[in-house]
Amino acid sequence: MRHWKWIAAVLLLCLVGGGAYLTVQAKAKRDSRQITAVYPRAKESFVGDPMPFYDQGKFSIYYLEDLRNGEAGFHPFSLLTTQDFYHYTNAGQVIPYVNQEDSPERALGTGSVIKDQAGRYHAFYTAHNDTLSPKEAIMHATSNDGQKWTKQPKDTFKASANYQANDFRDPYVFYNTSAKEYWMLIATRNAATGVIARYTSKDLKQWQDQGVFFTNDMNNDSTLECPSVVQFKGRWYLAFSDQFDRRVVHYRVADKLTSTFKAPQHGQDYVDGAGFYAGRLVTDNQHLYLVGWIPTKEEHSDRLKYNWAGNLAVHELIPHGDTLVPQLPQAAAKQITNQQAVLTDKRTKLPIASAARSVTLTLPASKNKKLILSVGDTNHIVVDQRAGKMAYYNTALTDIARSNPMTETTYQAAADGKIKIITEDDIIVVYAGNQAFSNRIYEAKKTPLTMQLQ
Repeated sequence: MRHWKWIAAVLLLCLVGGGAYLTVQAKAKRDSRQITAVYPRAKESFVGDPMPFYDQGKFSIYYLEDLRNGEAGFHPFSLLTTQDFYHYTNAGQVIPYVNQEDSPERALGTGSVIKDQAGRYHAFYTAHNDTLSPKEAIMHATSNDGQKWTKQPKDTFKASANYQANDFRDPYVFYNTSAKEYWMLIATRNAATGVIARYTSKDLKQWQDQGVFFTNDMNNDSTLECPSVVQFKGRWYLAFSDQFDRRVVHYRVADKLTSTFKAPQHGQDYVDGAGFYAGRLVTDNQHLYLVGWIPTKEEHSDRLKYNWAGNLAVHELIPHGDTLVPQLPQAAAKQITNQQAVLTDKRTKLPIASAARSVTLTLPASKNKKLILSVGDTNHIVVDQRAGKMAYYNTALTDIARSNPMTETTYQAAADGKIKIITEDDIIVVYAGNQAFSNRIYEAKKTPLTMQLQ
């Protein structure tokens, strides 16, 4: 009996210990899914075209995951969730592409997610394959929890005769409470220019073309990518990305959804430069956000151009009249180190820090001064009060006068002269006056950022 009691005791100890081990392992597995960052991405991939969705106190940010793994297929839907835009959970891939060269779903393109009145989730997305004709179609998937999805291929539809079939993508779906129907906005082309088409549905399965919702009004023929529209504090805001010209995210404003959406009368109709793209609007009814990405550079070199996909980036937008002023989301700002800096004509050095931090400084009242933010000898962000411009040059400081900036944006300086600089790893975002200015500078990983008045 004692022998069996001893064996039983050992087995019990193993079970308890094993249970503890399994618990630790499970916790480690869960913890590996956590990302703490202002500008997150999964370690093995990059974030493209976010599709934010707010539901019951949580933001689910679906995105096109750029795996860069050389497969025939690319860009599955993957998912990050957050409540404060700093602590994220990486749910990984949720809607896969089809890894076949002849599949319409060889690549997934931008879409959106909505929950119907019965509590079921619906994802609408672009199926894209350059080798097919037409190249693009709108597809549908459903889910009970927003993470496990079932594709509904019977609901697929392509462009009507009014639009260019090879440019028919980025569906954005929302429920129009006044009309008691679902609206879908689609980026497409009509009469050789970019338009946003409107389709309607009662059941999220059958869609009817209702004509053009918005036509490119920028004096170019650019496609209006990744459209989104939300109502916030009594106004409607429409956002879209300029594919060909400046490659920035523009917005338009209207008092009613059925009114003409117009550019703001004062200030710019965009809130960031070309270092931020594919921004989609989302609101929790208390705050308005623009969710996009900050691109990587070709060959990960500061000497080369920006390319597609990078890190997730979020601006909180504050209405001032009919203009929107960006800032770091308040919820994220509370999570990171905040410090004050004093500017002089001599260089002030900020130590290298991979973790996110916020640095606040004040420009002098004199409008003749420039703020030079330098990373090494050949990466400089210039905040020029007199010219009303922020620009990033990847050249020597002495060559700036005869060089073209890699990216730039206009801005109107704040009355109090306050500037906020957010740094995290190789990302530097400047909030100055009524603009944000996002950039990636790889040199920042190993060289301190310096600040100087000139």
